[in-house]
Amino acid sequence: MKRPFTAPHLPQRTVTVLVVSFIYVATLCLTALTATAADRNEELLALLASVEASYAKVEDYSTRFLKQERVENVLLPEEAIFLKFKKPSKIYMKWINGPLKEALYIEGENNEKVVAHKDGTGLSLTWNLSPTGSTLLAGNRHPITDIGFGFIVNLMRTIIPMAVEHREIEIIRLNDAPFKGRPAIVLEVRLTPKEGRKYYAAHIICYIDKEYLLPVGITTYDEKEVLLEDYSYTDVKINSGLTDMDFSKENPDYDF
Repeated sequence: MKRPFTAPHLPQRTVTVLVVSFIYVATLCLTALTATAADRNEELLALLASVEASYAKVEDYSTRFLKQERVENVLLPEEAIFLKFKKPSKIYMKWINGPLKEALYIEGENNEKVVAHKDGTGLSLTWNLSPTGSTLLAGNRHPITDIGFGFIVNLMRTIIPMAVEHREIEIIRLNDAPFKGRPAIVLEVRLTPKEGRKYYAAHIICYIDKEYLLPVGITTYDEKEVLLEDYSYTDVKINSGLTDMDFSKENPDYDF
C-alpha cells in the first residue's frame, strides 16, 4: 500500500529566504513592466511631437480621402472624395463616386458659408450653407472644417498627453506597419477614463506615414468596440503650390 504524499518539511530559515526571494523577483518584474510602460509613453509623446513638427511645415496638400462614419447608430457607406487643403483653412472637396457633388470653404470669406453644389434628378443646384448647419451635417459626424491632417493632429494632441498624465492609456501597438502600400507607423491605444474624464473614443488606431510623418489613417471605436469612423488619406501630394484658383468657384474645372 502506497504511503500518502507528504510535502517535505523545510526549515523556517529556508522558507523565509524563499519568500523574500519571490517578493524580490516579483518587485523586479513589476519595476521592469512599469519602466517599459513609461518608456513606451515617452516614445509615443516623442512621435506625437515629431508629427506636430512635420505638420507645421505643411502649407497645402491634395489627397484622396476615404471616409466611413456611424451617424445616429447607422454605419453609412464609404465615400471617396478628392480633397484640396491650404492653410489656414481653405478646403475644396469633390466626391469621386455617384452624382457630382462639390464643396468649397474658405475661412473668413463668403460670410463663413460653404459653397455646396450637387447634381441629381436632372437638376444642378448650388447653395451657400453654414458648415455647422443641419443640411451639411446630415449624414456626417463632423463639419467640413474638421478634416484632414490638422484635424487628426489636433485630436491626438488633445487626447494623448492627458491620457498619459492620468495613466489612462494602454499602448497596444507602436511599431512599423504598412498602410495602403506605404511604410508607416501604427499607433493603437485603448483609453480608460476615470474621475469623470472623457475621451474622443475608447479605442483608436492611427497610421503615421513614415516619409511625411503625417497621420494618413485613423479608425475609432467606442467602449463596446463598435466602429465609429474610419478615415484614410492616399495619393498625398504635399506643398504642391496650390493657388487661390484651386479654392475659387470660378475655377473652370469646377461646376459651381
